Amino acid sequence: MLTSLGSIDSSPIRHLRKRAANESWVNMKTINNSRRPKGSAQIRKEKRAGGDFWGYDVWIRQEDGTRKRYREFTFATKAEAAQALAALKTAGWKARYGLKSPSAAHVTSVKEAIASYVRVSLANLQANRTDESTYWRTLPGHLRTLQRWGDFVGMNCPVNSIQHDDFVFWVAAETERGKTNGKAIKKATIRRGLNTIRAALNHAIQTSTDLKGYRVPRNPLTKKCEDERDRVLSDEEISKISTPLSARFDWADVLFFFRLSLITGARMAELRRMRWDESSERFGTVKLYSSKTKKWRTIRAPSAAALIADRKVADQEDAILVLPCSDHRIRKVLKKVSESVGIPYGQNVMNGWCPHDLRHTCLTNLAVAGVPLNGIKEYAGHASIVETQRYLKFMPESIELAARQSTRLAQLTGVRFDSQARKRTQSK
Repeated sequence: MLTSLGSIDSSPIRHLRKRAANESWVNMKTINNSRRPKGSAQIRKEKRAGGDFWGYDVWIRQEDGTRKRYREFTFATKAEAAQALAALKTAGWKARYGLKSPSAAHVTSVKEAIASYVRVSLANLQANRTDESTYWRTLPGHLRTLQRWGDFVGMNCPVNSIQHDDFVFWVAAETERGKTNGKAIKKATIRRGLNTIRAALNHAIQTSTDLKGYRVPRNPLTKKCEDERDRVLSDEEISKISTPLSARFDWADVLFFFRLSLITGARMAELRRMRWDESSERFGTVKLYSSKTKKWRTIRAPSAAALIADRKVADQEDAILVLPCSDHRIRKVLKKVSESVGIPYGQNVMNGWCPHDLRHTCLTNLAVAGVPLNGIKEYAGHASIVETQRYLKFMPESIELAARQSTRLAQLTGVRFDSQARKRTQSK
C-alpha cells in the first residue's frame, strides 16, 4: 500500500504538473516586470509632420458612465502636455459628478430683474385695458420707481446681494430727493415704491434658478409710517359746499359727483366708469366695480338710484357713462368752491379735504348711525375688515350715540334716569 502511494507521488505526471506550474509562474513574473508603469504611456512624445511633439492619449469616464478617448500631440514640452491633461481630467470628473465651476453659473442682475418685471406688468396692464379705462399711462409711476432704484443700486448689481440696508439707504435717498426738489415725499409714498421693488425681486426669484435660496429683505417702512388722515366733512361743511354748487348750471356734473360720492361712499374711479344700466331705481340698488380689488359689489342706496335716474332724464347727450367729466375738472371746481366758502382744500393743506374724503365721510356716518362693521365693509367693498377700520374716524355724534345706548341699557336694568328730578332733589 505504501509502495503504491509512493509510486504515484513520484510518477512522471506529477513532476510534469509541478514543472508546468513553476514555468507559468516564472513567465507571468517576467511579463509583469516587462510591462510599463500604469499611466506612463498617457504622456509621451510622438513624431508628427512638423517634428516630435509631446501629448497625451487617455480614456476618460463620461457623465453617462461610458469612456471616451482623448488624443492630442501639439505641445513643445512634457510639462505643457501634463498641465493640459490635468485640466482635462479635472473637467472630466466634475462633469461626471455633476459639479460646475462658479464662473459658469449665471447670476441674475438687477437690470434683468427689472426688465422682466416691467415687461410682464405692461403686458398685464394692456390685457386689462378696456374701453372703460378712463386713465392710462404708457409707463405708470410705480414702474418709473424701478428705474430710479436700479440706477441707485447699480444695474449690474447681483440680485442676491441686495440686503436690508440697501432699502434703508434708498429711503434716505428718496427723502433727500424730495427735499432737493422742494416737495417733501411722504413715507407712505416711499413705502409703496419699496413694495414695487420687492415685487420685482420676488418675480425674479420665481423665474431665475440661481435665486432659489434667496429671500427678499422686508420693507423697513410699515403701514404705521403713514399719516392717518382723519378729515371728515361735518354737516355744516357739506351744506356750505352744496349751496354754491347748486347755484351754477355749468357745475351740475360736479354737484352730481359730490352727492353721489357722499351717498354711496364709492371711489372716484368707480363712479367715473359707471354706466346707466348699473343702477336700478326699481330695486334701489347701485352696482359698482372696483379696479383696485377687481370685484363687483351691489349696494342698496335708493336715494343714489333715484339721483342717477333723474340725471339720466336730464342728460341730453345720451352718454354711455353716468359721469363723463374728467377728474381734473371735479377737483378744480371743488377747490374753487371750498375756498369761496372758507373751507380748506387739499391733502397738503392744514385741515384740508379732498374728493376721497367724501368716502371717509360716508363710511364714518354709517358707523355713527350704528351700522355693524361687517355691513360697512361690504358697503365699501373692502377686501379686509382691517382696511374698513382705518376709514372710521371720530365724530362728536359718536359721543351722543354712546350716551344714548348706555342710558337704554341702564333702563333695561331698572335704573331711573331723570335729570330734572335729580336737579330738584339736589335743590331741596
